[in-house]
Amino acid sequence: MRYLFVPLAVMGMVFGVACDDDTEDEVQETVEDVEEDVEDFAGEASARTVAEALRGLILRDEEDGDEGDDDRRSVAVIQESIDDLPGDPEVVGIADADGDGLDDDGLIEVRVGDQAACLELTRDDANVENGACA
Repeated sequence: MRYLFVPLAVMGMVFGVACDDDTEDEVQETVEDVEEDVEDFAGEASARTVAEALRGLILRDEEDGDEGDDDRRSVAVIQESIDDLPGDPEVVGIADADGDGLDDDGLIEVRVGDQAACLELTRDDANVENGACA
């Protein structure tokens, strides 16, 4: 019986110690920081996922397009691909100032919440990077 009392007393001391206010505040702040990091990561992953999906759709639509749409920077191909995206992501950066039917700089930005991903289209390649287009 005496051997059972000692571990129970030690456990009571360990669990009976209450955190002071400073420790509770630090723990709460750490939890909030972790939650924010997880939200940022999820948003970033979502923006990148949507940009990767857009990339795949553009490559598919480019190959299925008319003879005149053989460049992945074709505004028609880009817009058709955006229309095929699920949901309603914010996609910006499509511009054809010179009227040649091609996106001027090949940089398409996808935004999901506070996060962004940049799809860079060239005649021969299509790459996605995390973050806003430069």
